[in-house]
Amino acid sequence: MVSAIRVVDPSLLVGVLGRRDQATVADIGRRLRHFRAERNLTQEALARAAKLTSKFVSQIENGRVNPSIAVLTRIVEDGLGLSFAVFFAWSPGDGDLSAVVALLAAQPLERRKKIIRAVESLCGE
Repeated sequence: MVSAIRVVDPSLLVGVLGRRDQATVADIGRRLRHFRAERNLTQEALARAAKLTSKFVSQIENGRVNPSIAVLTRIVEDGLGLSFAVFFAWSPGDGDLSAVVALLAAQPLERRKKIIRAVESLCGE
């Protein structure tokens, strides 16, 4: 039995991003710029730490490039010294929540558990 051959438009294979994908790429760029500036890093310094070029970092920050997970891991963990949880928990409209997440992420596991129990008791849970 012969299966049907599907003809695919080549433009679909070239990485054309939909609106939702473009918004995600732009959001990653905003997050990257925020944390880089917060740490007083230049694009060059961040690129060096992540073993990338500063031009590539600039393209990511400006939403022109969709970085792979491997590249984003190098930028976030090696370049910024953050976990993905902190990177993606940051919210431009809620600085307090972002600050709490960043503080918790920097603590050892046992201390985090104690802090969470203390916050839960303060919140009446």
